[in-house]
Amino acid sequence: MKMIKVGKYNIRVVNTGDKYGRNDCLTSDQAPMVEFYDSRYDMTDFMGRGQFVSRYFIDTIIDGEYPNGLWLFGGEPEWIVSASEMAQVKQYLMGVAA
Repeated sequence: MKMIKVGKYNIRVVNTGDKYGRNDCLTSDQAPMVEFYDSRYDMTDFMGRGQFVSRYFIDTIIDGEYPNGLWLFGGEPEWIVSASEMAQVKQYLMGVAA
């Protein structure tokens, strides 16, 4: 699975049949998803991805509009993806989903 970096986030696509979840203990039987990881955390502790923050279906992100960015986790003000970063994420996901 390919992962790109946008700002402080590692962005990872999980396709049907891919492993995901804590220590990749689950196998996806759902529509493709995108995961956001905070790369500022020790990568060795988090399977080389960073601290897991949030996961969405790819279609949800592609279909959304983010003039103010996307707040990934309401309890942590640090975990906001800016509007310009979301434009990069959407562009990447549209290429992956095509």
